Amino acid sequence: MTVSETLGQLFQHWRKPPVPVDSDSDGEGGDVYLPVADLLPPAPASAPARSWRRHRHTTARRRLSKLESMVHADHAEALEPAGVLYATVAIALLGACQFGWLLSQLNYEPFNSNCAALPVAPGDCLLFPPHTETQWTLAVSAWIAGGAVGAICSGLPADLFGRKKTLLVNAGIAIFGALVQAFATTLGTFAAGRLLSGVASGVAINVCEALISEISPPRMRGTFLTGLQVGVAIGSLAVTSAHYALSEAALRWRLLFGFPAVLGGLQLALAGVMARSPVWLVSHGRLDDAAGELARLYRPCRVDAIVAAMAAAHREEQAELAGRPPRALLFSAPYRRQLVIAIVLCAAQQLCGTPAIMYYSSTLFARAGIADPRVGNSVVNAVRTGAILTAAIVVDKWPRRTLLMGGMATQAIAAVGLVASLEAASPVGSIVATAVFIVGFCLSIGPLAWTVSSEIFPDYMQASAGSVGTMATWIGDLLVGLVYPSLARADALGNYAFGVFAVLLAAFVLFVWIVVPETNGHTAVEIQAAFGHADLHAPLDDDEAAADPWATELKSL
Repeated sequence: MTVSETLGQLFQHWRKPPVPVDSDSDGEGGDVYLPVADLLPPAPASAPARSWRRHRHTTARRRLSKLESMVHADHAEALEPAGVLYATVAIALLGACQFGWLLSQLNYEPFNSNCAALPVAPGDCLLFPPHTETQWTLAVSAWIAGGAVGAICSGLPADLFGRKKTLLVNAGIAIFGALVQAFATTLGTFAAGRLLSGVASGVAINVCEALISEISPPRMRGTFLTGLQVGVAIGSLAVTSAHYALSEAALRWRLLFGFPAVLGGLQLALAGVMARSPVWLVSHGRLDDAAGELARLYRPCRVDAIVAAMAAAHREEQAELAGRPPRALLFSAPYRRQLVIAIVLCAAQQLCGTPAIMYYSSTLFARAGIADPRVGNSVVNAVRTGAILTAAIVVDKWPRRTLLMGGMATQAIAAVGLVASLEAASPVGSIVATAVFIVGFCLSIGPLAWTVSSEIFPDYMQASAGSVGTMATWIGDLLVGLVYPSLARADALGNYAFGVFAVLLAAFVLFVWIVVPETNGHTAVEIQAAFGHADLHAPLDDDEAAADPWATELKSL
């Protein structure tokens, strides 16, 4: 059995059965599509022609997704993924696992315990003794700063050179960053390696998300994109488990910091299995290459028709953007409310306090009286992994506002409980409160900050809005990473530091209640109407309809 077939079987239980369609060819593995005319009711003679892309834009219950916008809706439901698609997703997600590993790799209390003491006692300050608290905070935060740079700059190479090539070059950067950390002899050199690894992490998450969105069939896209969060959680769980093998021997912690190089090397070794994005190939006029990649990604289907539809959709998108630069529109008065919502939600994803747990929970648990903080870290990361898997099921079944307000309110209550547990030096209470805090995050602002921020903008503005949201996320992450250690000092707020996050969470709940509209179950037109924007139902003219391979007569919507 090949690797692709094995990966395919692993994903079988996540897949919904495809919509059954009749084949219009007699041969085995023939065309899985029905003619468009057979799938739609005839329109009145006076009705204007409307393209399927416009039809999906006004009727889709979720955000306009790239594959769904470029392929007839019923055809998209019939797409049968091949093993190469599963393999491509799995290999791309190695970057998410690497992200999770780096996120929590320094969350081990002996790395930074009593580092100011001279001489340093055995078992304390395992990394580059002695050093100050400020130096350590900067080393931790170097990865966050690199992530911000990588995320913001990832779009240009991904658009110029393609998603796959960008991920492979990025794997080389990840390998180099990991090796710098593993062989560092000073904390400054180590921080430089963290900075490089952060750049690789920021690029990996953004480009991986784009690649998965562009190759996944609509019915499976949500599951695959949830794999990003699952990969991060698995990486964090793996590194906190690896902490149990650490000792005072320098070789062991150097192996810990060098392990991301193994993940990068694995990604490079499996590069031949990965497919390129057909969407990117079409956008660069390489239609034959796009057809070849579609044939690899899916079981036999009419790739020529799909490529023709993708090319037409790309032309329509370019026409939409003509004379209306998305970034200029993003900062214009009509979209100011949407921009504020996107920035606040993406910042709230970090300012809620989750980074403080992911970076400093070992110190927090030690303060609560836990003899081995690694136990608390393992419990929290195991709970996080389970909560993210649950979120994949729950997120689209409940209103966004309900989940956002309910989840963040739960986090606020858990933050108060954590303060109380720390004051009482309760090991069990601190672990339970932290676990509840993480569950609230995973079921609300964690996955929904990006989802809602994307849904509130028209499809042609989502890329520009996403870059601004990314900036807000990484800035929030950096602020928490830098400020929390100062807040948690005994001469500052001490055990009451998480009270700040409780207050911020209450403010975010109020913001969602007053400002954020519901988006789940609403069409793109309905969402834009909630912000007072013009109706997008305007019919296409005859020339535009004729240019769309899926153009047909529809009943009035």
